[in-house]
Amino acid sequence: MASGLFFDPLVALRAAPLVSTTCSLLYAWDQHFFLGLLNRPENRATSKPLLQSYFTTFFHRGLPFVVSLVAVSTWTGVANLYIQRPALQARGSVWWYVSGTALAVGHLLFVPWIAPSCQAIMEGTDVNRSLDEWLTVNSRRMLSVDLAAWAAFVVAAVKTLRV
Repeated sequence: MASGLFFDPLVALRAAPLVSTTCSLLYAWDQHFFLGLLNRPENRATSKPLLQSYFTTFFHRGLPFVVSLVAVSTWTGVANLYIQRPALQARGSVWWYVSGTALAVGHLLFVPWIAPSCQAIMEGTDVNRSLDEWLTVNSRRMLSVDLAAWAAFVVAAVKTLRV
């Protein structure tokens, strides 16, 4: 089965960081969209009593998913750089995999900016203002490193898997 006739593990490896960064980017957008609805001016007063409990559950369930996606993106990016590297060099995709991998790790660089707002929401400290801060950092991260990692892996996969 691993012969490549029905399933080629190398193609799966080449595409894996693109799939995981796609999931990461979509999850970041979903977070921003759904949590942003709770903080719209017409919903703030109603959502305020719910935010601490909702966000705490949201955070504890979502964190393993986000960390897993970052890990998959990072380690499949690294694996691509070690498995048949000359093929990537011939296709001009090595630096795209390097860039995508570095940018995927870059997601974690935002932790110092997002952690205080997470903690404040979970402690019930000015939850609407803290959620505004969280949404700001989340959107900056999403539109910088998450989007750039995805774009780098798109280019890497297209260059590598072209016929």
